[in-house]
Amino acid sequence: MKHLAPWIALSVAGCWATGQVEDPVGDAGTPNPRPEPNPDPPAETDGGTSCGPNVNAPPVAFTRTCAGCHVTQGTSSNNAPDLYAYRGTWSQMLATVRAGGRVMPPFRPEQISTEEVQQIHGYFAAGRPVATACPDPNPGPGTCEDPKWSYTALHSPTPQRPIVERRPDGVIVTHAAGRVRQRHELEGTYNTFGPHYFENRSYGFTIEDEVAAGRSRLKVTYRPEAPVSTYGPGTNFRTWKVYGDGNVFHSNGGMTQLGPQLLEAEVTRNARDQRELRVGDIFEVEFGIFIAGQNDGDPDAIEGRTSYYTDTFRYRVGVGGLSPENRDPSGILGPGEEGRSGGDGTIPYIYAEPETYFSQMMLNMQEENVQAFLEGRRLFHTRFDDGDHSENGNPIFSEQAGKLGPLFNVTACVDCHEHDGRGRPADVGQPLESMVLKLYGHPTFGNQLQNQEGRGVISRYETRSVELADGTTVELRRPVVEVPGQSMAFSARIARQFVGMGLLEAIAEEDLLGRADPLDCNADGISGRPQLISEPGTGIMRVGRYGWRAEKVSVAHQVADALEADLGVTSPMMPGQEGAELGNSDFEKLVRYVSLTAVPPRRDLEDPEVQRGEQLFQQLGCVACHVPEARTGDRHPLVEVQHQTIRPYTDLLLHDLGPGLADDSRGEDAQEWRTPPLWGIGLVETVSGELHLLHDGRARSFPEAVLWHGGEAQGPRDRFAALSAADRALVVRFLGSL
Repeated sequence: MKHLAPWIALSVAGCWATGQVEDPVGDAGTPNPRPEPNPDPPAETDGGTSCGPNVNAPPVAFTRTCAGCHVTQGTSSNNAPDLYAYRGTWSQMLATVRAGGRVMPPFRPEQISTEEVQQIHGYFAAGRPVATACPDPNPGPGTCEDPKWSYTALHSPTPQRPIVERRPDGVIVTHAAGRVRQRHELEGTYNTFGPHYFENRSYGFTIEDEVAAGRSRLKVTYRPEAPVSTYGPGTNFRTWKVYGDGNVFHSNGGMTQLGPQLLEAEVTRNARDQRELRVGDIFEVEFGIFIAGQNDGDPDAIEGRTSYYTDTFRYRVGVGGLSPENRDPSGILGPGEEGRSGGDGTIPYIYAEPETYFSQMMLNMQEENVQAFLEGRRLFHTRFDDGDHSENGNPIFSEQAGKLGPLFNVTACVDCHEHDGRGRPADVGQPLESMVLKLYGHPTFGNQLQNQEGRGVISRYETRSVELADGTTVELRRPVVEVPGQSMAFSARIARQFVGMGLLEAIAEEDLLGRADPLDCNADGISGRPQLISEPGTGIMRVGRYGWRAEKVSVAHQVADALEADLGVTSPMMPGQEGAELGNSDFEKLVRYVSLTAVPPRRDLEDPEVQRGEQLFQQLGCVACHVPEARTGDRHPLVEVQHQTIRPYTDLLLHDLGPGLADDSRGEDAQEWRTPPLWGIGLVETVSGELHLLHDGRARSFPEAVLWHGGEAQGPRDRFAALSAADRALVVRFLGSL
């Protein structure tokens, strides 16, 4: 690893204040002093700087074996308990380690010794160290950070109206929003976006729940973007699904119209079970929209259809918040808490048109953001040469026509992100379409090759065979990309899927840096480092989060860079000499769309094969970089992504993955890649029709992707190669559930 000295103090323990601990209570009920530190590993030097003492670092055995789930700050991950709160004896901890659990695999003595478990117990029994910032703008030697590597947090704390709030009278209030649908939930075109989806076809609603206050009553207030029709049936209000019968509801009534864009309905009984409401009931509701049109004598009638279905929402009575739990059509309720990789924004299972899994908006979408999301999606699907929409039935967006280029790779964002997913390598001999060539400061062509400068093609695939421990042979292939008539160094990259981008932006910087250990001071073989980037427009140093090398600091940065590099469209964040072609409002809508695209749920969590595969994934050591769980904070300006427990399977840090994955574009850093999130990876083939993994799409299967890993991931890679065929299949089964 190179350029690591400035990150020495940002080791796995973070910046801990020495001598400041809580007053913990040990097994015998007496305070525990913090044990003496373990001897430091041999210091790695870089320019005369070494790791130095790491007084508060946890034992190496812990960071090597356990820290992927039990993060060092003490917060739990992947449903692992907080070890600082553990009150059992070390022998009880040892028994648990040896026996394993539902997620944690059993660990044999050769994997972690009795003495190491005893050290781990002593460390956490001593209590949580107190983290401290580095307020001194010019810290001296041995303090938390070198001043030249200081950063500024992307967001400041942003108080927001809660999505779920409890009034003083005990009533639980849930705020929500949605969009029109063309059919019912289990039918085709429910999950797609029909013609004119961005025009007057969104709405907000509120559920006031009095059940928790002792009364059998829900009040639903509905606020459509457009006036509702006064001609015909008005607005339908369907509630309490008939399980096993698809799209039928036990109750199908109307709503009381209090104004042209304000309606209300009351529910006092569980119509499915014919009784009063109870805490825990799953209440389903679907609005049937009839938009005001020509029948109402409106001279400016809304174009397109005026009657629609809407989302089917599920609400857990007496609890608050929308739920993705759905019994249709399988009769199995889910996804449960563990399956909600994107927190409260996780969408329900999709049974019709599963190729749209990466195209949905967050379940906890709010009224103030839903219309911007839809209009942002329109921009994502608009061609910036002629203003055409990629989906039939939508009007030309003439305001955006003529903004393309003059240098570009594609004409619309969706050209690289099929079904809002990831790109793919082209066929041999065919020009690249959803893959770009990063140049990193080419003297003539800048940092990315555009079509007008040359078209890259995959001339062939280099292949080699890898024999696994059980004799199985796996063919690995690497695309060889050439630019006819040109000689240049480049890095070939496919487009990434962008589900959950806003959630990743909401993780606090200190949580990301708390995992960084660039000099491997704890000697666990993992030396991830953060990427610090100067933010476009401001020059402020930020922590990188996005891109194959964490070179983008925010969703706005990612969107602005893609607009400029792929489409030749300037934006407020990256303006041209004559200003920004995409105005502030449109740019913000596009950012809002990318930020609030939902994470799909995990599947098959109760399958014993998936559970065993998850244990093996942890046991192999994959979770040291693909960290299962994170928690978002209160700084992000979008309330939908605040205070969420998410399961992205990434640390967002850079890791050396060995020469097999190196490219020829960045010299000494050519082997470093950001840990990509794994959420949704099990659906890539469903969405795209084929599996194409890693930065250039070379891997056609999960085993291929793992076997390409080297460097810091050599250990997990070798342990995977040593598994039996049956156990490898279990790991693949687990990855397919994500």
